[in-house]
Amino acid sequence: MAILHHLTVFQTSHVHTHPGTNTCNALFPPILNRLQPRSLSTSSLCCQTVSIGGDHPFSVHTVYRRHFSRGSTIQLCCSTLQTDIGLSGGQSSLQDVELRAVQLAEDILSLRCCSRERLKFEIEYSLKRGTTDNSYVIKTEEGIILMDVPDQLFSRAYIQTLASSIDLRNIKSLIIGHFSPKRTESLTALGDALPNEVLPLKVYCSNPAAQQLRASLPTSLLEKTFSVNIIRPRDSLELGGAGRKLQFILTPTPRWPDGMCSYDSASQLLFTNKLFSAHVCDNNDFDAGGWDSYGQDWQFYYDCMLAPVAKQAEAALEKLPLVPQFSKPSYSGKKGVEVIKADLRYIFSSLLSELNLPISKAATLSKILESGSLLVVSAVCPIHGPIVRSTVTELLHKYGVWTQEKLKQNEAAVVAVIYASAYGNTAALAQAISRGISKASVGVESLNTEQSTSEEVGDLVQRCDGFVIGSPTLAGHMPTPIQNALGVILKNIDAKGKPCGIFGSFGWSGEAVDEIEQRLKSAGFTFAFSTIRCKFKPTESMLQTCEESGTDLAQAVKRAKLKEKKRTAPQSVVASSVEQAVGRVVGSLCVLSAKSGDAESAMLASWVSQASFVPPGLTIAVAKDRAVESLVLPGGRFVLNVLGEGKTAPVVKQLLKAFKPGESRFGELQTIEADNGGRIIADAIAWMECIVATRLEAGDHWVIYATVDNGQLQDNKTLTAMHYRKTGARY
Repeated sequence: MAILHHLTVFQTSHVHTHPGTNTCNALFPPILNRLQPRSLSTSSLCCQTVSIGGDHPFSVHTVYRRHFSRGSTIQLCCSTLQTDIGLSGGQSSLQDVELRAVQLAEDILSLRCCSRERLKFEIEYSLKRGTTDNSYVIKTEEGIILMDVPDQLFSRAYIQTLASSIDLRNIKSLIIGHFSPKRTESLTALGDALPNEVLPLKVYCSNPAAQQLRASLPTSLLEKTFSVNIIRPRDSLELGGAGRKLQFILTPTPRWPDGMCSYDSASQLLFTNKLFSAHVCDNNDFDAGGWDSYGQDWQFYYDCMLAPVAKQAEAALEKLPLVPQFSKPSYSGKKGVEVIKADLRYIFSSLLSELNLPISKAATLSKILESGSLLVVSAVCPIHGPIVRSTVTELLHKYGVWTQEKLKQNEAAVVAVIYASAYGNTAALAQAISRGISKASVGVESLNTEQSTSEEVGDLVQRCDGFVIGSPTLAGHMPTPIQNALGVILKNIDAKGKPCGIFGSFGWSGEAVDEIEQRLKSAGFTFAFSTIRCKFKPTESMLQTCEESGTDLAQAVKRAKLKEKKRTAPQSVVASSVEQAVGRVVGSLCVLSAKSGDAESAMLASWVSQASFVPPGLTIAVAKDRAVESLVLPGGRFVLNVLGEGKTAPVVKQLLKAFKPGESRFGELQTIEADNGGRIIADAIAWMECIVATRLEAGDHWVIYATVDNGQLQDNKTLTAMHYRKTGARY
């Protein structure tokens, strides 16, 4: 990461206070001493130039706002800076990032590192709504506890803001709920910033996180600066004062084997790390606007990151018996007086929920209500996205529904995604392949060989209906866990009859991928797609290829299942009366073309209709397993070409071909590039440039509503080509 010489920093924080009290003075004394304005008017602005290490001066603009009423905003110490981040393929991009300090409770602060741009090419960032990287500060009687450190992109701003917000001499420990090599720089910077009397800093984390720490940090630095304490199941940390403690819940998954949640019994805040996260950044720190504002972000993040590990997601949810503050009580098993108590609890809860109390006071009052062994949650604090307070009930419910849907898919057919990843690149490929499989309504089970035994690999290979195996290349070879997994696969007699695929990333050479391919090919395995080789970080085009490859493999599995079903129980091919009736609904024959970065795709579309006059808008139904689906997410841009009667044959013939993953859809067709990156077909009678406003999940399709930005009628004499069908069961 390179920080430019001139960085603009805006500092803000959101503080909930009670009338007539000044909680910010207690929480932020160091910065208040330096930033006191001469007048306590609504706001004031000062500017200075400082250095944050090395030769990197930058301008600081500090907005200070005091307004003491519940739900008010006090803006303090939040950094906005412009950085030069390295992207895949040696590219670089200037990004504006902001660090906001948000007071959650009287003694708990969130440092939210925010970027409104897409920071990475990983599949989970595809909505392009920005992201936040959240860490937390808990102030106790015995000292300050830090909760996680941010990505390397935010390391300098994080340390600068942390030092301005608290006295570093009071830091007693650090809780790490998830750690990756991308957070090493921030952890090292924190160690460098700590005064000697604090060292070594106690670090509490899971065993996989401790292993990652030892692999990422020099031994001398680790031993001198940090004292690592490994968390076991049901461990907790006493915080002092009235039995307050931090309860730890281990929630490992193949992608995040070190996953750990933390629950603060006093504030009733649940720090969930990757769970309940979303890659989105706007002006809100909490989930203002509820499901309408963030529902698509939470679902997309789940689909990308947790759908491939539904079994582990279910296990994590079972370890988190959550109930929102002031929620409706359960009447299950209650009789007589117990029912009356439940009614009173419901009335009391309803009254309190309408008051929208500050988190600290709400937590105190909610303890009056009986909760048993449940974890009463005032808010969910994830590592990415908004802090969830008003939508806790709905988000918990949706997580349960999504997980059960994926587990049901796994029962019908499942593809195993087996991999190891040295620097996260192979894992990113695995995630994209998994999403492609899931799009085709086939179950996915991911398995990280670095955290698995040969028996677990063997069990998954035996149960699955197809598999992919991915590996990095380390010193010209595949890592030992992949060697062991490949050996298990080759020994499994049944595995040879299952469709499979190979993928991997490498720096200078890709011997591991070549060796896996050669050994499986020699053993007679059938490949569902061409081997995927990624040099360094994946690009958008590479991730699109991975997603399409996953879909191809899933469709191969579905064809095999259908063939087996027809063999054992022949099906009638006569369309039902309902299908025949639905088939009489006709639509204009069009071509949808979309591009994002270096990834592009297209498809024939006939389920098209105008949807609005002002603004001019239309709807298009896109099957979930279409390659172009990932390019028409909300905010995405595309071109819709309308075909004319008598001019469809060449276009239809080209677009109905079987394409390899990543292959151009247009072949020799004459096209020109539109302003939004889509392709305009020369023989189309009309074209429109569109922006996806929203989309509705409709069974096995997405119904996209898009507004039209630009368009042109190219042929006013030819009628629109229509697509006629005899059944509504297929196109």
